[in-house]
Amino acid sequence: MYYPFFLAYILTGLIIGVTVFAWALKTGQFADQQRARFLAMEEIAPRTAPSAKAGRDLYCVVYLGLAAVAASFALVGYALFFR
Repeated sequence: MYYPFFLAYILTGLIIGVTVFAWALKTGQFADQQRARFLAMEEIAPRTAPSAKAGRDLYCVVYLGLAAVAASFALVGYALFFR
């Protein structure tokens, strides 16, 4: 009875997950795998002021998170009130 709603919920999560993964690949989040194993041993350098690109990336991630929450509420609300 509720299978279409659960399938839509799962597909929405998969689409958002694939979108975030594609964004991470595009922006080079996985580019330096050799350095990643030593990050825990390095001292953390003081951070510089964030660039405009970092601000856009943050807004993109926040927007995707809010879209996921909104889709969750919409699907659950539709399943509860209109079925």
